[in-house]
Amino acid sequence: MAVPETEQPPTSPERAVAQPATKGKPARDRARSTTKTAAAARRPAGKPRIWMRIWGVAAGLVVVIIGLLVAGVATGLLGSHGPSHVLATPDKLGAYVRRPQLEQQMNAKQLQRQVIARSAGQASNVVSGVYENNSTAGNASPQMFLLIGGNLSGTSASDFISSFRSEFKGAAVTGAGPVGGVAACVNAQSSVPGSVALCVWADNDTFGVLASPTMHAAQLGAQLRTIRPEVEHVAR
Repeated sequence: MAVPETEQPPTSPERAVAQPATKGKPARDRARSTTKTAAAARRPAGKPRIWMRIWGVAAGLVVVIIGLLVAGVATGLLGSHGPSHVLATPDKLGAYVRRPQLEQQMNAKQLQRQVIARSAGQASNVVSGVYENNSTAGNASPQMFLLIGGNLSGTSASDFISSFRSEFKGAAVTGAGPVGGVAACVNAQSSVPGSVALCVWADNDTFGVLASPTMHAAQLGAQLRTIRPEVEHVAR
């Protein structure tokens, strides 16, 4: 004689209501996870490698700066007369926000120390910062740049720019903005595939370098002219 199958008890209204509620929380978590994943996807792939590449190019610029400073000392050149300036790296530069974590990844502080240590006393009050713009629309990657600069003595602004253009073939003079001085930019090929845009400026007593793996030279030059009045101020 066949044994009848045991029937499952019907789902109570309370249980039927509880099931969607139980699934609701994981769904919200999945939504949050999806949002975070989408945000991460907008960031450049391999960011640590990108910023290590900037580190390599920026370190090369240190060599250029040192060569310029040593030449200035050897020939007895002096900067032109003008007001004294101080440089700052604020938390925000327009739409760009300073990113201390990126600074640590690329060891920007060590680059600062190298500039000071190898400049034979010609570079002082050196500051640095890494900035990122997260306001880009759609799936576009954020724009980023490294800023490093300080006071410069013992050489002229024009010789600083000449040394930069000699080191980086294809570098072209560009507008330095309302603060004055001279500037130049280039798309510099790095030791790994890809390029890094570089811009430098110099005036009677300061120098500055911008490096970006996400912008080309013309974009970075425009950024230099935009942010420089927020970075360089007449000393009081």
